[in-house]
Amino acid sequence: METDEDDLPLVQPVPGPLDNSVGELVRNAPSNLRKRNIGLGLSEASKRTEKGESTPESDARLNSFPSDATKIWGDGEISPRIPGIEVLESPESLTARERMKINIVRGCLSKPDLTFGELRLLGCSSEGFVNDDIRRMLWPRLLGLSDREPDPVNGLDTVHTKIPNEVYQQILKDVVRSTSHFPQESTEDETTALENEMTQMICWVLHRHKKLNYYQGYNDVAATVLMVMGLQRGLQVLEQISLRFLQRFMEATMEKVNQELFFIFALLERVHPTLLQHLENVELFPHFALAEYTTWYAHKYSEHRKLLHRLFDYFLGSPPLMPLYLSTVIVAHRSTEIFNTTPDMGHTHKVLCTLPEDLPFENLLVDAKDLYRKYPPDSIENDVRDYDNKRRRKEQEWKRAAEKNRQERERRSRLQVAVPHPRLPYRVGSYRTIAVVTVLALGIYAFLKSSSGLN
Repeated sequence: METDEDDLPLVQPVPGPLDNSVGELVRNAPSNLRKRNIGLGLSEASKRTEKGESTPESDARLNSFPSDATKIWGDGEISPRIPGIEVLESPESLTARERMKINIVRGCLSKPDLTFGELRLLGCSSEGFVNDDIRRMLWPRLLGLSDREPDPVNGLDTVHTKIPNEVYQQILKDVVRSTSHFPQESTEDETTALENEMTQMICWVLHRHKKLNYYQGYNDVAATVLMVMGLQRGLQVLEQISLRFLQRFMEATMEKVNQELFFIFALLERVHPTLLQHLENVELFPHFALAEYTTWYAHKYSEHRKLLHRLFDYFLGSPPLMPLYLSTVIVAHRSTEIFNTTPDMGHTHKVLCTLPEDLPFENLLVDAKDLYRKYPPDSIENDVRDYDNKRRRKEQEWKRAAEKNRQERERRSRLQVAVPHPRLPYRVGSYRTIAVVTVLALGIYAFLKSSSGLN
C-alpha cells in the first residue's frame, strides 16, 4: 500500500509570492491532452523480462529495490538515533524551519513500522534531511543498504589498473576539475587526498560493473557522495546510485538520454505551450538540460553544497526521471526571462545553460512532484518519441544543407580559371637586363630630343 504523501508534514511550498507561478501552470494544465500515450513505458528491464530474456546483474538489483510499502527496520532491528541538534555540524546556522524538520525526522525514525515510502518522502519534502550528519545515516537506507559500517575495501590504490587506461586518464582530468566541490579551506594536501579518493571511488564502481561506462559529469556525482559519505561508505552509495539512477547515462552511447531530454518539451506542451513554441521557433533542442540531468545539478551547484545535498535528498527519494520534471518547471518559471532574450538559438541556449542562484527550489520541487503525478512518464512517452523523431529529421536537414554547401564550395573551386596576365614579347632574364634596357632607352630619348631641337 503506497504512502499518501499529503498526510506527511512539510510537503507544502515555502510561503512567499511567486511571479508567474509554475504551480498554477501545473494545476491548470489540461489533463486530457493526448490520452493516446497512456499505457506505455520506458523500462528496458521490464521489456526484457516480459519477453523472457535474461536480465543483467544490475537489473536484478533494480528489481529488488525496496518498494514504498516495505518496512525500513527488520525484525529485531533497532533504528539509528539521530544526535541532538546541538551536536550536529554547524547547529548555529540552522533556521527555525530546519530545526523543526530535524525534530520531525527524529520522530519518524523512532516509528517501528516506518516504511521506505515515508523515508523517501522525508527526503523529498521541504528542507530534505537538512544536515550531512543525518544524510550519512539515511542515504544508505534510502538505497536499501544496511546502516552498519561496511568492511573496509582493500586494493583501492591499484584498482585503476583494472579499467582501460584511456578511461582512467579521462577520469584524472575530470577529477582535477572537480575541486569546487571541496571545502574552500582545504589545504593542497587535503585536496590531493580528496582527488585520490574520488578517483578510487569511480574506478572501483567501473571495475565491479564492466557494462557501466564512464561519462563526463559522473565525477560531479562521485564528488557529492564523497563529501557526504566519505570514501568507504561512499563506495556502496555511489555503486547503488549508479545502478538505480544513472545506468542510462553509463551505456555505450547517450542515445537514450538524448531521447529522454524531450520529456521537457512534452511537458512544456502541457504546462506552457507558448514557451515551447518559442523554443521551437529558435530551433533549440532541450539539450541545455543535459548537464543538470546527468549530474543531478552537481555540476551547476558544486559550490553550493547545502542546496546540492538537499537536491540529492530529493532525487534519491524520487523516480529516475524526476530531474527532467524539475528542469521543466525551472524553464517555465524563467519564461519571462527567456521571452526577453534575443530570439535566436545561441542567446537562448546560453540563458538556459546558466541557472540563477536564487531559484525558489523548495517551491519548484513541489511543482515538479505535482507535475509528475499529473503526467507520469508512461502517459507522454509517445510525445517524447515524436519530438525526438522531429529532432532527427531536423539534424538530417542540417547535415544535408552542410553537405550541399560543401559540394558547392568544391564545385566553385574546380571551376576557377586562372586569369591570363599580359607578358613581354621577350624574356627578361634579370634585373641587370632591365637596368641596361632602361638606361639605353633614356639615352636614345635624350639623343633624339637634342638632335631634333625639341627644347
